[in-house]
Amino acid sequence: MRYTFTFACALFVFSAGLAAQTPQTVEGRLLEMLRENGLISATQFEELSGIAAEMRLEQDVVERVAAQVDEMISHLQDEPPVTRYRRSRGWTWESPNGKFRMSLGGRLQVRFTNDFWDKNAETDDENEPDFDVPRARVIMRGNAFSKDIKYKLQFDIAGDEADTEVQPLLGDPVLYKSDNELSELKDAYFQYERWDWMKIRWGQFKVPYSRHFLTSSGELQFVDRSETDKVFTPGRDVGVMISGKAGGADDELFEYYLAAFDGDGENRTNDDHGLLYALRLAVNPLGGVAYTETDVKHSDDFRFALGVNGWLHQDDNHADEGDDWSVGGDLAAFWNGFSLLVEFHYSEMDDVPRDDEALGWLAQLGYFVVPETFEIALRAASIDWEHNGNGNSARREYLVVLGYFWRDHDLKAQMDFGRIEDHEGDPDDNRDEWRLRLQLQVIF
Repeated sequence: MRYTFTFACALFVFSAGLAAQTPQTVEGRLLEMLRENGLISATQFEELSGIAAEMRLEQDVVERVAAQVDEMISHLQDEPPVTRYRRSRGWTWESPNGKFRMSLGGRLQVRFTNDFWDKNAETDDENEPDFDVPRARVIMRGNAFSKDIKYKLQFDIAGDEADTEVQPLLGDPVLYKSDNELSELKDAYFQYERWDWMKIRWGQFKVPYSRHFLTSSGELQFVDRSETDKVFTPGRDVGVMISGKAGGADDELFEYYLAAFDGDGENRTNDDHGLLYALRLAVNPLGGVAYTETDVKHSDDFRFALGVNGWLHQDDNHADEGDDWSVGGDLAAFWNGFSLLVEFHYSEMDDVPRDDEALGWLAQLGYFVVPETFEIALRAASIDWEHNGNGNSARREYLVVLGYFWRDHDLKAQMDFGRIEDHEGDPDDNRDEWRLRLQLQVIF
């Protein structure tokens, strides 16, 4: 009777110890006492010790899972998935932990252009009015799997003419134009952004050359970019780029961009043995300077940026085509509604009909007569080819623009007017005009 009572008490203490998850040393001591008093055998001792260990493990797992579920439910209750709207970015969806985010927005530009041509052999009419939708962009951006892995997708659903080149059995290729327009992929890239001093971008994006080109078409001072942009900038391409900022109190004193591309432009694969290399360096002595062309924010502090850049497209082993390259520099400044942009470019092209050297410059000066609302600006631009035609081969551009901003660049109207001269070397081919453009832009 005495042993039965002792055994029952020991089991009760042992069970209570398991239920409360008392330390293993206490449980082990109880089992040892039972074995020493002859109440359990050595085999039973080992068996009960194993059962106790399994019970502790199972209970620990159950409690951990329950704790995690409780934490997840509490987290979801405290921080539900975020949905919000941000101007210039569109609708944004973000996971509670911030590792997944997507913003969906767009940019729409509608334009009216009237060309008042000077009479010449190349123009049939002195007056050519035209309504157009030059840009209708859909933009998706955000991060995936980590806050450091960013992405951007941009499509232009206004598109471009769906031209098709056909090679007949005999004769030269024939280009057939279509009234249909195809949507275009503009940007498609991932960017790893763990450090400010080094970001890695891979995909299709802008070649880092010319502040004027790198500024979004939604933040231009005039209705569109200058004539210099068509001659000296490579546009978008497919490749990889390393960039970053460093120095100064906010790590914005210096900027660098180093990239390699196919060299055949956007939405094209490389069809030769050469690549296009690009380098851009910029300094912001008084603090970071955004890539925009107006001082719509009415900066209280004077800021300016200096940049130098260049690109080289290697000899691609095509017949009679050598290396193409361009170098340039730019200055941008902003203060109390004033803005200034100046650029210089020099290039040598061997894969274009001109096969020549070109020198170009651009200057823009603007001021908000009504702060943050109404701006007046002037532009002058010039491109000269060294050995093309009779020495009169050049393009000139002289414009004035009036801009009205309801919601910064997100909702604005612009009207520019001025003289455009396109001299091809042969005076009979000159195309000179006065041009009026009116554009309304909405970014959402």
